[in-house]
Amino acid sequence: MENNTTRQIAEYSRILSQLLCDIIEHNYLTEQGSGLLSKTQFAILKILSISGPYTVSEIADILHISRPAASKNVDKLVRSKMVKRKTTEEDRRTMDVSLTDKGNTFVQKYEKIRIDKQHTALSHFSDAEKLKFLQLMREYVKNCVSQEKDINLICLQCNGVIEEGCSLANGDDRCRSFFRINRKYTTIEEED
Repeated sequence: MENNTTRQIAEYSRILSQLLCDIIEHNYLTEQGSGLLSKTQFAILKILSISGPYTVSEIADILHISRPAASKNVDKLVRSKMVKRKTTEEDRRTMDVSLTDKGNTFVQKYEKIRIDKQHTALSHFSDAEKLKFLQLMREYVKNCVSQEKDINLICLQCNGVIEEGCSLANGDDRCRSFFRINRKYTTIEEED
């Protein structure tokens, strides 16, 4: 019985993951206009909205794509006025990529649609059921993530919701959001 239950949980997890990540995202991108953005370009926008700015090299590392591929995608986002490049103060040869207001609005509209759909799905549950579901989901995700070594993209998807309970932050520089904040403070301290 336990093996069958575990298999069913794994299958429902896969379906939920695909629904929340692929299907809702695909439908949103399609509704916004055919060919407006690729999935990779949208992933760049989401990453920048959560913990940007990043350099093209950092974006490539996070998404596990080549630097030329990352640069090509960023170029298209610059042309569509979704992101901008800015020379860093520390090194004029390095450019940070950050969201423009247009890019931020695009991501926020997607997040609203995603949250509204989840709210509708959860509206059939009582508050007590939602709380129990949250507790079980939190523990399940923590256990799944703790088995993985390469968690950069996962880390960037939490939007800072997990905070202190994050099992990803317990390691050397594993939490990207923490890394970005820590790097900025280190730079400021070094200047003093």
